[in-house]
Amino acid sequence: MKNILVPTDFSDSSKAAASYAIALAKIANAKITFFHVYHIPMITSEAAIVMPTYENLESDSLGALQKFENDLKLAHGFTGQTSCVVKPGFLIDEMKEYISENNIDLVIMGINGLGKMAEILIGSNATIAIHNINCPVLVVPNDSIFKPISNIAFACDLIKVKDTAAMEKIKMWAKTFNAHLHILNIVAPDEKPNFEKAIAGVQLESIFDNINHSLFFPENDDITYAINDFVEKHNIDLVIMIPRKHNIISSLFHASNTKKMAFHTHIPLLTIHD
Repeated sequence: MKNILVPTDFSDSSKAAASYAIALAKIANAKITFFHVYHIPMITSEAAIVMPTYENLESDSLGALQKFENDLKLAHGFTGQTSCVVKPGFLIDEMKEYISENNIDLVIMGINGLGKMAEILIGSNATIAIHNINCPVLVVPNDSIFKPISNIAFACDLIKVKDTAAMEKIKMWAKTFNAHLHILNIVAPDEKPNFEKAIAGVQLESIFDNINHSLFFPENDDITYAINDFVEKHNIDLVIMIPRKHNIISSLFHASNTKKMAFHTHIPLLTIHD
């Protein structure tokens, strides 16, 4: 976790994410790149309009981003390495290109709107990034304040359990913070034990053998409620999921779950692709 990308539109949610990133970078000794994408105005009228030049747009955007950077570093007493990058275009497209060309290890983004985890379920940039960027994405709620990560919840579905790069990254997070890893698989009350899940459980035990961890199998028909309940009861500081099609995270992003999904507003969500 040496290179962290922090996209910002200068909103309160992106400031919260940037503040969290600075605290995380202090512990991981990581470099932060503050990233802003600006749009080039399109002329839709025949009336004479004075348009800003491309150079002015770039200069103004860079100036605003550098002020954002300096204000944050001063407020948090951060002396680590940072840089500023501005690009014209569309956020997700520019992020994907920059990440692929610059060895980014982690993207940290804020949540628009009310600052509840439910807000990422309805088409925000954070949601799009989670599904389309092949890089770990940490979504930070508006009022999240960084504190040492002692308890991590890894919500998984026990499907295709392998010691993949994603699992290695989960272990890295647990080791970095010396955190207890709570591995949970939500099961339906009427679900019967099966051989495949039993084998998957053994595989998980083997994968995380050198990590302080526990396995949990809470019963509930409502996945979102079950995870929320687990977060509260176990004082979870970070939730981790692996986004795949038709898995636990996919169901959480279904519109019908929007009103129910509200990981306590101070709990960040980390998604890591296989």
